Amino acid sequence: MAGQIHYEIFSRKTPQSGWVLQNALEDRDAAIAQARELLNARRAAAIKVTKEVFSDDTGEFRTYTVLTEGLPETRSKPKAASSAEPVCTSPQDLYSRHARETIARVLEDWLRRQGATAFELLHSPLLCQRLDASVNDLTHAIQKVAIPESEETGASIHEIMRRWNNLVDKAIARVINDGRKNVFSEIDLTGDIATQVARIGQSPERHYVLGGAVARLMGADRSTEGKLAPLTQIATALAARSDLQWALDIIETPLVELLGRRGGLNDSQDAKSDSLAFMTHMVSSEAIERLSQVDASIGRALPPPPPHLEAFAHLIRKGHFRNLRLQAFRNVLTELRGVKRLMPDNPVGEIDLLRAMALALTAGSQQQVEREDISDAFIERSKMLVSSAFVEGLTRGAPHCLEEIERLLWLCENVVGAANKKQAARWLLSSLTAHRFETDLRDPKRPAAQRLQLLALLQRRITKASLSESDTEAAHTRLGQIGAQIAGDVQLLPQILKGSKSPLQRMAALLGLATGQSGPLGALSELAKAEIMKQLRAPDVRASLMEDPAALVRLKPLLVQAGLAA
Repeated sequence: MAGQIHYEIFSRKTPQSGWVLQNALEDRDAAIAQARELLNARRAAAIKVTKEVFSDDTGEFRTYTVLTEGLPETRSKPKAASSAEPVCTSPQDLYSRHARETIARVLEDWLRRQGATAFELLHSPLLCQRLDASVNDLTHAIQKVAIPESEETGASIHEIMRRWNNLVDKAIARVINDGRKNVFSEIDLTGDIATQVARIGQSPERHYVLGGAVARLMGADRSTEGKLAPLTQIATALAARSDLQWALDIIETPLVELLGRRGGLNDSQDAKSDSLAFMTHMVSSEAIERLSQVDASIGRALPPPPPHLEAFAHLIRKGHFRNLRLQAFRNVLTELRGVKRLMPDNPVGEIDLLRAMALALTAGSQQQVEREDISDAFIERSKMLVSSAFVEGLTRGAPHCLEEIERLLWLCENVVGAANKKQAARWLLSSLTAHRFETDLRDPKRPAAQRLQLLALLQRRITKASLSESDTEAAHTRLGQIGAQIAGDVQLLPQILKGSKSPLQRMAALLGLATGQSGPLGALSELAKAEIMKQLRAPDVRASLMEDPAALVRLKPLLVQAGLAA
C-alpha cells in the first residue's frame, strides 16, 4: 500500500463551527465535485478538500489542502475572564438589594420557619442569634452561594466558603453587638412618628438604625398583616414630609420583600378580599376608579382592599413606592401565567375578574413594555380558559341551553390570542350546532318574535367577539338557519303580509327582519328582502309612500341598511 492516496471532504455548517469529515474518495475530481455540491445546495457554509498521502517512512498520512471555498472561518471572541474579586467584602455589602435578594433565596425555608424577611434578619439581633445557632442552615446557605462562585471564578470552594463564613460571622456579630448597645432606636407609634424618624436621621448610619427600629416593630407579629400594620402607620406619617423621603425608601424595602416572597400577601387577606385584586389596585388604582364610574362591574370584580392596605395604593398614586408597584406588577403577571385557577368554584366570576384586571392593567400601564407583558400574560391565561376542564365547569351549572350559549359567548368575548379565540369559537359552535339548542329555540311555548330577537342579539354579540371571519360566518349561518326554521314554524311572513293594519306597517315589519333588528341575518332576512322588493312594486304600498313622505324618510335608512336603496 506504499504511496496510497485518497481525498477527504470536510464542511462547516456555520463560519464559527469546526470542520466535519463528510466523505473520503480516491478520485480527485469526484471529491471536488461532491464538496462543491454541498456548498451549492447550502448544506454547508464552507467546504475543504484535502489530499492524504501515506508515507512508508513514518507510517502516517501527510495532509495537503487541495481546495477551500465558502465563508471564511469566524472565531468566537474569547470570554472575558471573570473577576476574582469577591462581590461582598464587608458586612455593609450584605445590605444591598442584590445581596438581600440572594439572602432571601438561599435562606427561604429558614426565614419561612421564623416568619421573617431578609430585611428583618439584617436588622434584628434576635434573628441573628437564631441564625448563628442554626449551623446546618447557615452552612447550606453559604454552599449555595460558594459553589456557583467557584465554578465561575475557578477559585477553591474551600477558600470561598472560608471567606463567606468570616463575612457572615462579622455581620452577625455587628448586629448582635449593636443590639446590646441599644443602637437601634424604638419608634412609638402612638407619638409623633415623623419627629422620631427625623431624630434618627441625624445618625451617621440612619438607614441602618431606622431599619433596626422597623425590624423590631415587624418582629412583634409573624403574620403578614401584623407586619404591615406598623409599616402602614409609619409610611402614612412620613408621606407628607419631603425631607424624610429617605425613610420612605427604607420602609419600602420590607414591603417589597413581603410582597415578593412565596405566597405574597395571601395571609393578609380575609375571605372577602382577594390578594390579586389588591395587587391590581396597587398597580392601577386610579384606572380602576375611572373605569368603575363607567362600568360598575369593574368595581364589583375588583373590590377595594382593607383600609390599612389601601394606604399603600394611595401612596403609589402619589408617586411613592415605585419598586413596590413594580413588585405588585410582577406578582400579577406571575399569577396570570400560572396554572392555578383564580376562582375554582366560580368560572363566570373568574372571567369577570380577568376582564376587569385586563381593562384596569392596560389602562394603568405606564410603558409600552408593560402593555406587551400584560398582553402576553393574558394570552397565556386564556389558554387555561379554553381548556376542556374550564369549559366543562363553566357550562355545568347552566340552567338551560340559552344560558350555556351566553356563557360560552362571554368566554369568546374575553379570551385573547388568535389560537385561543379559535378554540373558544369551536366550543361555541359545538353548542350552536347541537340538537338541544335547535329544540329549545323552536319550542312554541315562547313567542316567536322573542326567540327571533334573541337570535339577532346573539349574532350581534358574535360580531363584536372578534372571532375569525370563518368562525363568525359559521355562527351567523347557523343562527340564520334556526331563525328561518322558527319563521317557517309559525308562518311568520304570511302573517305579516295578512295581519298588518297598513302597507307601511307591513314594510316596517319586513325591514326589521331584513336588517337583522327583529330577527337574525341569513335565510330569513333574504326572504324578507325578496318580499320587500315585491311590496315596493305593489300599488297600495307605492300609494301609501306617496301620501306620506315622512314615512318614506323613516323607512329609507332601513332600506339602505338592507342594501335595497342607495
